[in-house]
Amino acid sequence: LWALLGLGLWSAVSAENVHTTKVFILPIEPGMFNWTLQGSIDQFSYRPSLLNAPDLPPWIHYIYSNRHQTGFLYGVPPPQHDSLELEIVGLNRKNYETRRRVVHMNVQEKEAKHEVQLKIDNLNVEDMFDSYRLNRLLDVFRHKLWREGVNDLYVTFLASAVHLGARLPLRPNDGEGVVIRIGSKAEFSTALIELQEEVKPLWKLGSCPRDFKRTTVERFFRDEGFALDWCAFRLIDTELSKPFPSSREEDVSEEKRPFLRYEDRWVRPSKLQVPQRSYVSEFVHTIMIPMLVMILLVLVLSAILCFHHEGISKRNKETPAVQMVQYTAVHRASNTLRSLSSQRQVPNASSEQSSTVVSCGHTGSPSNSLPRTSTPRSSMEYGTYYRPNPPPYTGPTNSRGDF
Repeated sequence: LWALLGLGLWSAVSAENVHTTKVFILPIEPGMFNWTLQGSIDQFSYRPSLLNAPDLPPWIHYIYSNRHQTGFLYGVPPPQHDSLELEIVGLNRKNYETRRRVVHMNVQEKEAKHEVQLKIDNLNVEDMFDSYRLNRLLDVFRHKLWREGVNDLYVTFLASAVHLGARLPLRPNDGEGVVIRIGSKAEFSTALIELQEEVKPLWKLGSCPRDFKRTTVERFFRDEGFALDWCAFRLIDTELSKPFPSSREEDVSEEKRPFLRYEDRWVRPSKLQVPQRSYVSEFVHTIMIPMLVMILLVLVLSAILCFHHEGISKRNKETPAVQMVQYTAVHRASNTLRSLSSQRQVPNASSEQSSTVVSCGHTGSPSNSLPRTSTPRSSMEYGTYYRPNPPPYTGPTNSRGDF
């Protein structure tokens, strides 16, 4: 241990009481490890996990807020869950001192029969860790929309809208969005039921624009700094969300039908709930069927070529020898005539002027003119380049007396 050169290990144990169906928020601050913040934002880092395990359970989430310079553990314990122990390891990046903290979480049962689902567009998850802002949201329901549950309102679900499938905002400075549910044992008020009937036509849109303000209670939330997506507003009766048979629509009365669970798009599925995809059908459709079609075509073409070759051989065998000799003679004669016609030349165009050609110093008559031997220059066909005859040679005419 002395060779660790100042690497300290300090541990402590604390206990936290958490309730099912209620969001717990556990801040992780330097004071938890008896450290003092010395001005650096990233001086401390934390790594939470289950005791003797590499990671947290799926219902516990961890986020570090640079604004608060604090880490936060939050989540909702599932029903009938046993107590557990969390291990939090803190690291001081200034001197690389490490300390350890173990937190016992005692899970207690709590039931919320009715829930209101909201999607707040202009906030992030870390904004909801501020108790003052969260109380302002609950006060809107306590004093204006859900006065029946004034003594029993609490948050039953909290998650980032982006982590649940929503899109990032166009402007980076805008909030990612938060999906939150507020629950209570009290019955829904008339104001909440009327509000759901008012926004029900918006459900088909899936997601409303951020500047959408066409509701009668919009001013209550805008005054407190909350911009709601009314397309995601739902009233949920948890008793109707239980498994078969109470979740079947045919077993639900008419007055309870508006509270059926419509918020499945915001439920984060677990790995066990994700269906396993079988690639056998894709393999058969993409590989096996084309291969069978190709093999069938090859067999059909092979059979056609084979029968065609056999038909030619059979026809040659059945043809008499005399007929074959006649066919050969006719074919040879046709080839001879075709070759002669291709070698036939066009008559020389200069033969008409042979009577006026001067030969050996004599003019004239056709009898004295001898036919010229055709040359390539004079017997070329039309359309061929004609090369002109060279000019006559003229010898020297001067004699000695001319000097």
